[in-house]
Amino acid sequence: MKVDWKWFAIFVMALAIIALCLRKCNRWDGVEHVTTVTRTDTLRVRDTVLFPAPYSVQYPVTIPAPIDTEAVLADYFAQKSYAIHYEDTAIKAVTDVTVSENSVEAVKMDYEVLRKNTLTTKTVYREPKFALTLGGGLSYNIPNRKPGFEVTIGVNIRRSQFQAGYDFISQTPRIGWQYQIFRN
Repeated sequence: MKVDWKWFAIFVMALAIIALCLRKCNRWDGVEHVTTVTRTDTLRVRDTVLFPAPYSVQYPVTIPAPIDTEAVLADYFAQKSYAIHYEDTAIKAVTDVTVSENSVEAVKMDYEVLRKNTLTTKTVYREPKFALTLGGGLSYNIPNRKPGFEVTIGVNIRRSQFQAGYDFISQTPRIGWQYQIFRN
């Protein structure tokens, strides 16, 4: 089989020119990153309520034992502070109650509304629409019992690959087309 080198060279050059033109037209690098960030601040509030009035007072009916008056008076004038903690997934609160002279002096409530900071990152990858490939391979011609070595050039456009090659030992050109069925 005689190879018409002029037409084969024109075909390979046309493939290279098309590949270069498509490369210049498509300036996109192949990866687009989209990042969405949402942040929510935490609300912190401190409230103080002074001198609340009791809503219920209960007195004992009988006194069960002798009373130590000094201990009762020391306890009466002592200033006691109580901390009541409460924590949940939505709120964290501490109530500070101060009691003195048998009455509530102050109630302080410190709370924090817990809202988690949300960070959402979206990454969108696009595959390139065009690629130029160059390769080679070993072959074997069964009827002639001859090994071969070929050089190929290819153009990938989306899912199709167009190839042109030449086997230097068998001196035969090759033209091919492949389609990508599955993607990873």
